[in-house]
Amino acid sequence: MLSFLSGARALWSRRRWAYGLYVLVAIARIPARTGFHLARPDCDTRLTLANAALSLTKIPHLLLFGLFCLLTAVQFERIDRRALGWSVVATGAVGLVVELEEGATRTGNCRLTDVLPDFMGALVVATLLGLASMVHRSLTVRRGTSKHP
Repeated sequence: MLSFLSGARALWSRRRWAYGLYVLVAIARIPARTGFHLARPDCDTRLTLANAALSLTKIPHLLLFGLFCLLTAVQFERIDRRALGWSVVATGAVGLVVELEEGATRTGNCRLTDVLPDFMGALVVATLLGLASMVHRSLTVRRGTSKHP
């Protein structure tokens, strides 16, 4: 059990390297499928209700980008508003990059509204993390073990 804990501690100390590698692979995966043959992205930038409704049915986007937001949040030392805000912003930025890559490689639909489920997944996770953080802080203050005023 002790070796497992020390191994887990060592892995946790390298989490940022693993996260950086994960982001690099995730962003390079789409262009790599086409041998990095890119064209000018032809994206649908219309912000219509029909496009938004179609985009919000993409459950895999909600789940995967929610997971990305979670992985981004744990890179910070503390889960607070700053960490959650940057995690949501990073998730939206990666979602936008993915849409541009799909347009540039012609491997998917490049729609501006397809970033909506990415943000929705990130906002759900950020809300849950924020609530969990508030409950944790409340319990530690109640026990009198808080390190922060």
